[in-house]
Amino acid sequence: MDRASMKAHAKEMIEGKIFMLFAIAIIISAATSAIGMILGPFAGLMALVITGPITFAEAFIYLGVTKKSRMPRIEDCIVGFVGENFTHSFIGYLRYVVFTLLWSLLLIIPGIIKAISYSQMFYLMVDDKDLDPADAQAQSMALMEGHKQEYFILLLSFIPWYLLGILTLGIGFIWILPYVSTTLAEYHVRLVDGNKTYKKEAKAAVAEAKKNMTATEKELEKATKDMKKAAGEVGKTVKKKTNEVVANVAESIEKSAKEAKKQAKKDSK
Repeated sequence: MDRASMKAHAKEMIEGKIFMLFAIAIIISAATSAIGMILGPFAGLMALVITGPITFAEAFIYLGVTKKSRMPRIEDCIVGFVGENFTHSFIGYLRYVVFTLLWSLLLIIPGIIKAISYSQMFYLMVDDKDLDPADAQAQSMALMEGHKQEYFILLLSFIPWYLLGILTLGIGFIWILPYVSTTLAEYHVRLVDGNKTYKKEAKAAVAEAKKNMTATEKELEKATKDMKKAAGEVGKTVKKKTNEVVANVAESIEKSAKEAKKQAKKDSK
């Protein structure tokens, strides 16, 4: 995918919208900080709840900018908290965090790869408000198949811009952050336009996963039955041996008692 044309398109689309995009970013940041200060020790839990809806809102805003050259509005900040958007974005973010962390437990590289695989989830949920988070995750993985390295290189290409933002004491980020976000949204648009079969691929992957899960469950059920059968056999053997031991002990006691009785009779004579 042509990075230069994507970035040129992004620069064109954010023209005249920079200060509104910056204002929205300030509002979101200020609201998040205020909530953190109010909740104190519970701020981390609240961050887990609101990050998904905020990410959804950002995807909504920048897809609108890149696809329709739409002027963002202040009320767009809360679009992720409205109706099903909140439920889907919260669950979607939870899935993103959990699955990325699980892969990161193996090594950092698998975690990064999976994070890139899931990078299109929120754009997809914005495109289709009825899309289930699990399906959005599967579709994102299908979309990013063969594009993960390309996306990673795109992210790396913004490093000089971030350095420039730091050198300007943060002032440059007023333009840099909207530019980066619009470029990433444009990448999503081109990715979808260039892959018309990703939904089928995602559906097939989900069906295969369910099939594999069913097979695993059957194996577990069989293993459980085998364990129960083995336990039953062990129980029978133990019971049989116990009965034999008890019978032998009883026989020995009875024999000893008879001999003692005979000896007592002899002694009495």
